[in-house]
Amino acid sequence: MILSQAGFTIILLIVTLVVLAGQWLRSDLAALLVMLVLIAGRILSPAEAFSAFGQPVILIVASVFIIGAALLDTGVATLIANQILRFGQRGEAVLMAIVMLTAAILTAFLDGLLVVALLLPAVLRVARRAQLAPSRLLLPLATTATIGNQLTLVGTTSNLVVSDILTSSGYSGLGLLSLTPYALVSVGVMMAWYLTGGRRLLRRELPAEPHRPSLTEVEQSYQLHNLLYRLRVRSSSDLIAHSLEASGKLRTAFKLNVIAVQPQGGSLQPASADQILERDDLLIVEGDTGHILQAARAHNLEPKGTVSLDEFNRHELATLRLAELMVPVRSPIIGRSLTEIGFRRRYGLNVLAVHRQGQTIRTDLPNLALAVGDSLLVQGPPASLRDVGRDLSLVPATDLGPQPGDIITAKANWTLVVLAAMLALVMLDIASLATASVAAAVALILLKCLSPERAYQSINGGLLVLIGGMLSLSFALQNTGAAELIAQLIASASQGVGVAGSLVVVFLLTSLVSQVIGGAVGAALFTPIAISLAVTQGAPPQPFAIAIAFAVMAGYITPLTDGDNLLVREPGQYTMRDYVSNTIPIFLLQTAALMTLLTVVYGLF
Repeated sequence: MILSQAGFTIILLIVTLVVLAGQWLRSDLAALLVMLVLIAGRILSPAEAFSAFGQPVILIVASVFIIGAALLDTGVATLIANQILRFGQRGEAVLMAIVMLTAAILTAFLDGLLVVALLLPAVLRVARRAQLAPSRLLLPLATTATIGNQLTLVGTTSNLVVSDILTSSGYSGLGLLSLTPYALVSVGVMMAWYLTGGRRLLRRELPAEPHRPSLTEVEQSYQLHNLLYRLRVRSSSDLIAHSLEASGKLRTAFKLNVIAVQPQGGSLQPASADQILERDDLLIVEGDTGHILQAARAHNLEPKGTVSLDEFNRHELATLRLAELMVPVRSPIIGRSLTEIGFRRRYGLNVLAVHRQGQTIRTDLPNLALAVGDSLLVQGPPASLRDVGRDLSLVPATDLGPQPGDIITAKANWTLVVLAAMLALVMLDIASLATASVAAAVALILLKCLSPERAYQSINGGLLVLIGGMLSLSFALQNTGAAELIAQLIASASQGVGVAGSLVVVFLLTSLVSQVIGGAVGAALFTPIAISLAVTQGAPPQPFAIAIAFAVMAGYITPLTDGDNLLVREPGQYTMRDYVSNTIPIFLLQTAALMTLLTVVYGLF
């Protein structure tokens, strides 16, 4: 009976691998079907199968998603990412090393795909400034993101799955830093490759200009450098108690455009003609420096310095945004001025500048008659930007609003404190990883580092279902003796090479399969086999489990399934040859280093 159940489970394992590799079904749906088949075949009872969703790894993975969302949304990860921009002129090797180190640090706690998505815009910008092909930096970034996930146990879900299966099998699980020494060596091998011979194999062709310009480039295009100023209304100013329309002297006498007003203790709002000015109001104005200083003296306003377009765009994102709008052919506003259209009066929008046939127009904008092809740099509420585009048939050219994670918020410090507390609890063995991670997720929500809605949205429910379903197959492999049977087959095939040879065989086999099925699924399927292989040969299971943790992340060799590689493939203009020529040497060097370390540390001679 045990043999028949083991055979059934092995056949199910093979079918599952084929289905997942062929992508014939959604992976989470396939996982649920596997669970139902195990129940229908009486391999597992319903209670045993569904208990997979009660494993600590499910809560840990959900909490890690929430923590990652908080790190992204509050700008903690951006604090590190922005530093890359400071080294754009220090040479390619230095720049490449900084990109890889930054990615390694972030991926110790964040999913590699999230880190690549976060750093990709910054790296593209750095490459453009340094006159480097993005392909020189993006593949090192993606490879580091994948390998760097092994630096801590919480770096990727597959690590958590490996540790959970170890624990459920009756052995000591992996600690937060159990993988760190081996990951440091792997990252070191990878960096050494790219900084020496591997760098010669990376593409050098410069791509076309990116579609979405940076705010600095927009500021230069519209010649707005040092043209936005902040003025405070003093108590003796003659503008107090007057509306902006009534105090039109700023526009008529000094040719200043009042863009926004921030009342004392209030938020920045678009300037409106009927807005009454009060003491200590802050005005954001656009104009010539000399005219601004003259207006400040004439109306007793205190100059508070210039405002960069980037800084201006970071104020009150919920109420004000920047965008470029274009005037198309047959637009109803051609030949009409901004005042006639009612840009400010009807929509609460300000036009900062107009780009026309290679020239920038910044003066007397309210009376400017618009022409076909004009590009308007507009600021105002997001809803108004949508409405004006629809009502006036304007074409949105560029959304200049910050992307999620671009802004370093006031909650960044609290996020760092919570993360440090979680790590301290785990490292000092005060709380388990499951308890500490759930506590951290709850604390981040209570501290309003992210909303409960955003927390739930950040959780990849499909991945949790996938892990649960594959864990049920993992339970079946262990309970029926199928894992032990497969382990015996591998041990028989590797006779004469010893325990260390068996370790290499299972590592290479798992790495091969990970080109089509890796991550948490590969960990759930191959960890029990590796544990059984170790027990069969009288070896400790931990080194075999660690080998699986690294093997299931070997998908970086090809761009077939590795998300990090897929994300940089188009912007880096990579071909299959680019991936294979660089990653196979890294994999071989990593395999040699990892197998040697595990053999020495655990005495697998």
